[in-house]
Order: sequence, then structure tokens, then C-alpha cells
Amino acid sequence: MMRLFLVVVLLLAVTPPGMQTWAQDVPPPDPAPSTPVDEVVLPAFEPTREEAVLEGFVDGVVAAHMREHDAPAVTVSVVRNGKIVFAKAYGEKDVEARDYASGHETLFRIGSVSKTFTWTAVMMLEERGLIDLDADVNSYLKDMQLPEAFGAPVTMNDLMAHRAGFEDTLKVFTYPDEGDISLTDALKETMPKRVYPPGARTSYSNWGSALAAKIIEDVSGVSYRTFLEDEILKPLAMLHTTITAPALMTEQDRSELATGYDLKAGAYEPAEYMQIGPFAPAGAMASTAADMAQWMLLHLGGGEHDGVRLMSADAHERMWTRAFNDRAAGADLAHGFMSTVYRDIVTVGHGGATTAFYTYMMLVPELDLGVFVSQSTTNDRTLVSDLGALVIDHVLDLPATPARDDPQFAERAKAFAGAYLDNRRSFSLFEKLFASSAKATVAPTEGGGLTVTEGGKSEHFAPLPGAPDTFENRKGDRLVFGRDAKGRVTHFTDASGVHSYDRVTLGSNPDYLNLALGAALFFAATTLLGAWRRQGREVAQTRAGALLGLGAMAASVVMFVFTGFTLWVLADLSSLGAAGLQAYPTASVIAMRLAGYVVFAAAFAGLVSLWPVWRSSGWSLWRKLHHTLFALALGLLGAMLIFWNVIFAGTA
Repeated sequence: MMRLFLVVVLLLAVTPPGMQTWAQDVPPPDPAPSTPVDEVVLPAFEPTREEAVLEGFVDGVVAAHMREHDAPAVTVSVVRNGKIVFAKAYGEKDVEARDYASGHETLFRIGSVSKTFTWTAVMMLEERGLIDLDADVNSYLKDMQLPEAFGAPVTMNDLMAHRAGFEDTLKVFTYPDEGDISLTDALKETMPKRVYPPGARTSYSNWGSALAAKIIEDVSGVSYRTFLEDEILKPLAMLHTTITAPALMTEQDRSELATGYDLKAGAYEPAEYMQIGPFAPAGAMASTAADMAQWMLLHLGGGEHDGVRLMSADAHERMWTRAFNDRAAGADLAHGFMSTVYRDIVTVGHGGATTAFYTYMMLVPELDLGVFVSQSTTNDRTLVSDLGALVIDHVLDLPATPARDDPQFAERAKAFAGAYLDNRRSFSLFEKLFASSAKATVAPTEGGGLTVTEGGKSEHFAPLPGAPDTFENRKGDRLVFGRDAKGRVTHFTDASGVHSYDRVTLGSNPDYLNLALGAALFFAATTLLGAWRRQGREVAQTRAGALLGLGAMAASVVMFVFTGFTLWVLADLSSLGAAGLQAYPTASVIAMRLAGYVVFAAAFAGLVSLWPVWRSSGWSLWRKLHHTLFALALGLLGAMLIFWNVIFAGTA
């Protein structure tokens, strides 16, 4: 699979210190292949047959994915037993220019994989005695403090496990890359509410990760960028890795950055790059497959690679040890690194997503194996989600044995059934409304398993033997349920380990919002239909009844206006994407919220009107009942608008 066309002398001439092997550009043959790849330079060692077969296996997986899912460019590196097996890129980094991607020069935006650099920096400072992972982070923060809540401080261990208890916020995506606000000021402007006691729930937090970067600044006395470049990137010779945003890149780096694409009507359209301004440590880095191979080798080497040591083996072992151990058989975080159990093998790594880029890095210490993959489109994430597991399967060369349904579990399965909401959501702002669509439903199956449905997609999970409240699907993904002090199932954590879902209570079920909206619309429509049918007919009613009828018609019109603005918001935000959130809140959001206040006023008026309707309207019994149901539906909707923060709450 590798074409041997460069001598070792040329390899040494172009290889920065610390690099072992990577992909090299090759002009495409004429005619160009359908899935061009840049070739791998002959390393100073002969690849083993096992490594060559592994590379061919990955080539096949990537080629099939690119053909099936129209990925314009993919980059992959695999490391094993202390060396780079290969680092290459497939496809075109610029479709218009037919410019082919390179495994060692083409930059892909790695999103939240950037956080692994933040957490590594934290552990470097911990080893130097500058950070205590169990200390109150307020003891390190300058110019800002976290407010007290729940009688417990937030620690670095809480931040690294995404268990600080912060609500989620869109505000981190509303800062342009070319702005001049500092990380400190941005953190203070966007500070989320603490909604859970530290350690109680896992809820992925970009804000919390950025707070860790500020602590690095405050403790080290230098900017996060300076620490990253001087203490990590330069020592490792990761010369093609940057935290600089695309708009601020040098001309050289910008020319090497892969273009991200949306797939629309079967054609590629360049996508806007996501902007997070001062929150760059949480997800703004870009890198190459070859550089990320160095990063994987460092961590598989226990903090040392090619003569460069960033931390001791003991410190690195602490980093990859979970600070919380309440779901040992499932997924969690090990000091910032996603820690999963696949086929009873522990893996660590991280995923990343920006507009038009999906990325995943998986490290398998037991197999001394690392896989990095990134693609320049987000129309499908199967490759980045599955490649690491497929490589493990290939290396093990053993049949998978996923958990199977247990008939004896069937009766107990009912305790897990119900609706659950993702805890990565806003609790105090308008954006809480968006969580109404982030519901997961758990249902028992006849054979003794569970079906979990979210976003229209269903997965089947079977109980994992020897692991209470832990379930596994046929791909090896695991869910772990949690219980309260009385033994009742209250929540579960997903297969990534960074999202937990709380069981929906009677008052927090988003179905009631949909029910109230649907009922109010139905009665609004039938109110207008009834008014139309009464046109030109003599109707028994008093003058008060006539005025009440006009009020009901006005409320009906308000309902349709509010629904129209709601649909406008859905269309607006679905097309806006993370790259355009600098325009948030949009005009559609503002209009919907204003209309929500009018709906609330109409609901209040409708409930007040019930007394005169029954006492002095002169209406028929049927019309009175209809109006009463309309008023109650509006009242329920008004209550739901308050509960879901459409009104009487702020926005990001």
C-alpha cells in the first residue's frame, strides 16, 4: 500500500526533530484516482507484515466511508508499540482547487480534542506542586471567583471530570475570533449557574474547560497560548499544530488548513469556520495526522516521547486514573480524557466537533495502540465514531461477544423505563427551551433488555453480566444507570461518559409543552372556525358575550402568530449553525419571546374571562365549554412558557 519513492536522506532533510514518519504529498496520476491519498515516506525501519495489513485495513475502511458518505477529506494516523505505523490523508483539502490533503501538512480543526492539551498542562502544573486537584479552584483564580453553592467548592478534579455542576451555555460560541476581549473577562460575562452539587452529575462544559485554561494562566504567570507553545508543542516538535483561529492564521497556515464542507443537494459547499474567540482552549486547535501521532506517542509513553518528557510516569498514571469510580464498567472521564471500556479493554481519548469537522483520538494503553482520525465534513460521523473500535477488533482478531438479553431481567427492566433529559442544557436562560427536544426514552424489551430512543434513533442494550445497572449494545457501547439513596433509578450516563440524563419528573416532561401548544392551537383554530360559521347568523349572546367573543378571536390570532415565530426560530437556528452564533439572539428569537409575553397575557385574560363567560355571556353550553377549554389550554401553555424560560428569563 505504500509507494517507496524517497530515500532516507530526503526523509531526514524534511523531518523536524522528534518526528518518525508521516505522509508525503504525491502528484496524482493521470487520470486521478477517485480517492487520492498522499503517500507515506519510507521510515528508517521496515514495517512489519502486521503493520502493513493494519494500514491496508484502515485504507479500506476509509475508502468505503468516503464513498458512502461523501467525505471530501479524511486524515488518519495510527501508532503502535512506540512508533508511527502510518500518518496520511485521503481526498481533497480544497475541492474547488483539487488540492489534495497531506498527512503531515494539511491542518484539520480538531475541536474538543484541544482539551487534552489543557488537561495535560494542568497535570504538568500539578506535578510541579502549583495545583492541588482537590483544592477549591477559587484559591487559584485571579480577578474572578465562582459563587458559593451547595455548600461545596468546585475543584480541579470536578472540572476535569465535567462534574462541576455548571449548566450549559451557548454564550461561549458568541464571541468572534477577531475580538479583543480577554479570557478572564469572557468567563466573567458568561458565568453559568451552578445547578448540581460538585460530583453529582456529569455534564460536558466548554466553559469549565476554559476556566481550567485560565487557572493555568493564573498559576503559571503566562498566557495559555504561551504555555501551550513553549511547554508542549515546541518540545514535541509539533510544528504544524496551532491554536490560532483561521481568521488570524499566517498566510502559510491558512493555505494548509483544510476547507470544511457542508453537503447540500449532493454538492459540496464551503462551511464557515466555528468561532469561539477567547474560549479557544476549549476547542480551537488545528493539527495534522503526523503531529497528532506525536501526541499519542507521548501519552502512550507515559508522558515521554523521543527523549522529551512532559511529566513523570507517576503523574501520567494519575492523569489516566479516574477521580470518580461510580461507573467502573462504563464510560467516565480520567482527568479530562474520555475513559471507556470496550470489549473489557480500557481506552482513553477525546472527540471533537466544530462546524464541518469531526475528530476522534483513541488511545489503548493495554495494546500500546493509538488512532487519530479527522474529516472535513459533518454530514456523517460514523467513521470518527467507529474507526478506533474497528482497529481494536482488527488487532485483537477475536470475535466480539456483546452482552445478550437476560429473560430474568425482564421484570426488573420496568424500573428503568421512562423519559430522561440530557443534563447538558441551560436551566436558567431561554436556551432551556432547546432541551425540550433532547429527550431520551428508555423502554423494556420482552427478551430482557432495554431500548433507548433519542432523536428518532433507537438502540438496543442488554444487561452486562457482573456489572449492576450497566447495559451494552452490539457495538460495545455501554450505558450506566444511577440510583438515589432509596434505590430508585434517577439518571444514566451515555457511552461517551461526558453526558448524563436525568429522569423526567411530572413537571419537567417536555411532552406537556407540546401538549399545551397543540391544544391551544386546536382551540384557537376551532374558535376562528366557529366565528366564521356564525357570520350572518343570529346568535343568542349579550353585549358582554360579543366582547368576549372578540377577545377569544384575538387570542386565537395571537396563538398563530406565536406559532409562526416559533417555526421561524427553528428554521433560523437550524440554518445558523455554531459558526453564526455571533448573531445570537436572532431577530426570530426576540420576536418569539415577545409573542410569548402576549400569549401569557392572553392566557391570563382568558382565565379571568371564565367568570363573565359563564355568568353573563348568553352563550350556549357548548360554546362556554369550548371557551373554558381554550382558556385552560392557554393557561397551561403560559405556565409551560415560564417553566421552559421562553418568558421571564434571560438569553445567552
